[in-house]
Amino acid sequence: MCARIFPSQTEQDEFLRNLKLSACPHCKRVGTLNRHGVLRGYDEEHLKHWAVRARRVFCSNRNQAAGCGRTFSVWTADKVQRLFLSAEQLGAFLKAAAAAGNKRQAFGKLQSSMSGSAPYRIWKRFQNAQTSIRAALSTICPPPKLDGAQPGDSPTASTLSHLDKAFDGHELNPIAAFQATLQTFFI
Repeated sequence: MCARIFPSQTEQDEFLRNLKLSACPHCKRVGTLNRHGVLRGYDEEHLKHWAVRARRVFCSNRNQAAGCGRTFSVWTADKVQRLFLSAEQLGAFLKAAAAAGNKRQAFGKLQSSMSGSAPYRIWKRFQNAQTSIRAALSTICPPPKLDGAQPGDSPTASTLSHLDKAFDGHELNPIAAFQATLQTFFI
């Protein structure tokens, strides 16, 4: 799946205003991009109704246009694909769960309306994505040196400390910065 991830809503809106001046990420043609609707889903701010989570963009091949006919989505970095939580909430959950070792207790601190099994599904997604996360982070900076003496020096804690080191001082939270910088979803 091809997606563009922007650090802020302002930058996303600027990109959408200038679609006709932008190249398609698939065929690289300029002047063929059109808005193509929205991606809707639930999030913490909109518990009962679907909210707009991203925008769709279409590279037009209709009426003799030179586009490729493919679509891609345009996201802001604070949203995580296929996840109810924001990037900030996900980061808080992962850090608390890695520190405490208790996923349900860490998830309870978020006061989320998700089911009781949600923290385990989210944790499993994070566990499955750690290899690609670490590989992507290694392109930005080397992993931090850990002495191994602390009991929290698990692969999960190492991944989270590497994430913090890579985006230390960034204006966005580490997960949102990861998504905006590397143009890929965190989990």
